[in-house]
Amino acid sequence: MSRRKLLVVSIDAMHTDDIPFAATLPAFARILQRSAVAEVEGIYPSVTYPNHTAQTTGCPPARTGIFNNLQFQPGRGDASEWFWDARMINVPTIFAAARQAGLSTAAVQWPVTGKDENIDWLVPEIACPQVFDGLEDQYRQTTNAASLNKYILPHLHLVDEDRRKGKYFPFVNALAPLILRTEQPDVMFVHLVEVDTARHAEGSYGPHVQQALREVDDTLGNLLAALEQTGDLERTNIVLTSDHGHIDTEQHTNLNTIFAERGLLRVDPNGSLVDYDVICLGAGLSGQLFLAEDTTAERRDQVEQLLAEIQSDPRNRIERFWTAAEARELYGLDGPFTWVVESEPGVVVGMRWDRPEIQRKGEAGYPAPVGAHGHAPRHGGQPVFIATGPDFRAGVDLGRRSMLDQAPTFAAVLGVDLPHAEGRVLTEALQVEVPA
Repeated sequence: MSRRKLLVVSIDAMHTDDIPFAATLPAFARILQRSAVAEVEGIYPSVTYPNHTAQTTGCPPARTGIFNNLQFQPGRGDASEWFWDARMINVPTIFAAARQAGLSTAAVQWPVTGKDENIDWLVPEIACPQVFDGLEDQYRQTTNAASLNKYILPHLHLVDEDRRKGKYFPFVNALAPLILRTEQPDVMFVHLVEVDTARHAEGSYGPHVQQALREVDDTLGNLLAALEQTGDLERTNIVLTSDHGHIDTEQHTNLNTIFAERGLLRVDPNGSLVDYDVICLGAGLSGQLFLAEDTTAERRDQVEQLLAEIQSDPRNRIERFWTAAEARELYGLDGPFTWVVESEPGVVVGMRWDRPEIQRKGEAGYPAPVGAHGHAPRHGGQPVFIATGPDFRAGVDLGRRSMLDQAPTFAAVLGVDLPHAEGRVLTEALQVEVPA
């Protein structure tokens, strides 16, 4: 029997309640008509990089080390470097397991894959271009020579550098089917962000989301066509997944503004950070608080008293400050921070110190985005898991399952080992025997 293959397509921010509309589109319909489907409980915070890392490792942030989209770089705020480098992941990934088993691998725009030596054909997602000296340098530093010269450099003209959002859409949508058709990898992961971009810009629901799903459907159609052209369609397991839902924003609570006003965070006359006792790193609708390394016990007591005050004031709409130990126990979230900030749904945990403490929707100067995420995974729209192919059973409703179950399931259908994964194989979705 010929070896089974695996194609995983992440449709960033797709909700389970998008499925009825998606089923009216041609490529989605082809996949959905013979699929096992689950509603997914994602990782906290419900932002892209921790969740996509969970999908390739089966481990939560406390194990992977990817606790946010942004690395903690005090004073840089939104300009902080993202977790783009695969070497920052602390546990083995499905790519490493596949490589060890002798399988060929590819990834297009998948988060936290930069410099991943286990991916043969690699087009990494880089969300912090300011780190590099231009677009070409961005890829020269983050992928291998074969991928760079055969695919990336000849297609860089498809990147629209004048756009802040969506500039990679044509680039990704051209390269993913091309690599799939030309290289015929055993394992391929693709990340599509049209739906997420639409929800950020215009809100969680509406015609703009349907249009984004149509655009995704076009790419899915091209991926299916590539598999048909190579004769791989019948032996490829195809999984559509997503990483988080969205909630429309209602308020920004800018914790660093409060810390600055209380003297716990200090800036110079130009507004640049001088130093801090406590500082917030935002994660959309949640955040993480870091104490200075030399914070005294007295100063820590002052911070804790202020956090209790902030939490008790209903105007701030902060549900809870969890200690790192509590967050690890409850959510599998840990990192070099001291507390995790859980806000009410729709409340952005702001990390700017040059804005008012509270900004409400409808007020002058209310900042973007319209839709956001980062909230506890129990809130808002829920991510999807849609699997079809020779190793998946058609018509199975898996109910609600953990994001951590995906990587072990990918490993099972590939016949590879992923012993560090905390999730379990979704055996109910699989045929009785999964070929090794």
